[in-house]
Amino acid sequence: MRVRCALMFLFVFFLGAPAYAQSSFVSSGNSISIIMEPRLPAPGDSVRLSAASSQTDLERSDVTWYANNEVIAQGPGVKEVALVAGPLGSETGVFVAAISADGTSDSGEIFIRPSEIDLLWESDSYVPPFYRGRALPSAGTMMRVQALARLQTPGGALIPERDIIYTWRRNGVIQRSVSGRGKSAADLPSPALFGADIIQVDAAFLDGLFEGETIVRVPSIEPVLVLYKVHPLFGTMYHQALGGQAFIPDSEMTFTAVPYFAQAQSPSDPRLIYAWQVNGKDVLASGAGPDEITINAGKSSGLARIELSLTHAANWLMQSIGTWSISFSAGGGSFGAEPFQAAQ
Repeated sequence: MRVRCALMFLFVFFLGAPAYAQSSFVSSGNSISIIMEPRLPAPGDSVRLSAASSQTDLERSDVTWYANNEVIAQGPGVKEVALVAGPLGSETGVFVAAISADGTSDSGEIFIRPSEIDLLWESDSYVPPFYRGRALPSAGTMMRVQALARLQTPGGALIPERDIIYTWRRNGVIQRSVSGRGKSAADLPSPALFGADIIQVDAAFLDGLFEGETIVRVPSIEPVLVLYKVHPLFGTMYHQALGGQAFIPDSEMTFTAVPYFAQAQSPSDPRLIYAWQVNGKDVLASGAGPDEITINAGKSSGLARIELSLTHAANWLMQSIGTWSISFSAGGGSFGAEPFQAAQ
């Protein structure tokens, strides 16, 4: 503020001087625009500021940059500066003043108010109980996105969610039905098959002085089939996912296929269509549901190649295929092995 007052004093002083005074200044106003990149920085971000003017030739002007009234850069044609955004709740006022060769002055000002926004997302696709990751989106599912905005005033007060206007964008298109005051969460369709969506949310205080944004890229994946053993006492052995090749120390075993990230409520969802094959022959599910199959290798070579194709009755874009080679032991028994040992 002291700098700007001093500049105004100089403008008034020299404007009152005789017309022949070659050092007199003529003010063209605040026509310098300042472009900030990133537009809405987070605390600690490196910020680049660029000055432009349609009235003043900055290349041939003496340019001085100030941050909170302290000189941070100066010299002929200095149109860009870089600085680091302050902590959350800080405000940095950046002022640029330019004086051209003919004595014309120009200026511009911008404020840096850092903000923080975290964007959480997950799909409503299926994952088994106690799964530690998030449900990933596949074609046909829906995504739930949640913005956690931290907009803080210089006084230290966090702006409450109810006073923040959220604007949601999907691939650059504003999603008006889920945008608005206090709407920090949104339900959006998952990306198309093999595609990815760019989800962006802008969060702004009602007065527009405090604002933040964040962007995330969300890819779509195909559902993944994972095969597990079903123990007669302990049920599905979720801690022992079977790989492409596995050894079973029993002559008979029930297996279940879990369709990770499928558009389903459970593996036995009636919309899911399971097509099982064992050693190249179609077989019907023989367990408690269409996702289970029981194999008795007591009168065979003990080798079973299991193939499974999974489709969806209402979503023709969904298809997943799994293949496993299982070796059985004719001498084992259902209770002969430790059920909670590592998978082989």
